[in-house]
Amino acid sequence: MKALLLLAAWPLAACTPSGGEAWFPLHTGFSQTYAVRVDSEERRPDERWTLRVTSPATLDGQPVAVRHHSEGVSYWLREDAQGIRRVAIRLDIDAEPTPEKEPLWVLKAPYTVGTEWTTPTVPYLILRRNEHPRELKHSHRVPMGWRIEADDDQVTTPAGRFGPCLRVVGRAVLNLYTDPVNGFTNVPLTSREWYCKGQGLVKFEREEPVPPGFMVGGRLVAELVD
Repeated sequence: MKALLLLAAWPLAACTPSGGEAWFPLHTGFSQTYAVRVDSEERRPDERWTLRVTSPATLDGQPVAVRHHSEGVSYWLREDAQGIRRVAIRLDIDAEPTPEKEPLWVLKAPYTVGTEWTTPTVPYLILRRNEHPRELKHSHRVPMGWRIEADDDQVTTPAGRFGPCLRVVGRAVLNLYTDPVNGFTNVPLTSREWYCKGQGLVKFEREEPVPPGFMVGGRLVAELVD
């Protein structure tokens, strides 16, 4: 991270916002590409993810925005005065979307410090060392509490410096059997997301640290590059 004094001297990114005043633009054609890295004792390759808002659709007779991930999944999102919720997902191999049992908040209004909500989450980075399947995401699910902790952050990514931004933080605890000595351990899962006015989600982080033993944890950082 750059020194704070150096950051303070940089101007905001010169690029023109694509989404007007929206914290999370969902108009057709809006596209973002992220550089993604995972810090872990197991080396994982860096990646590029592109998310693009495709043509709108309808679900249960209501209009939705469709945000497609280059990894092969589309998120169906509904926006209203209460905020933005994910109402369905569709894999590229599926003919139809799969509705969520309950809509999941992406951002809840009002977009001010102190707004809170809860969604379920799974461990994305934790792996078993010597058991299969190695991933836990299909077997472990816990509630994550989210809170808007700032509404005037400035964020620097390879694409430039952006502001004002919402800083949204999610926290959960996953109880895992990590090794014979410690037995079951409460493992913190922490997510941080920055939504900048007119630019949408420009950076996100995920931390899933585990003590040495049966599991491998890690930290993911994704930053806007284009």
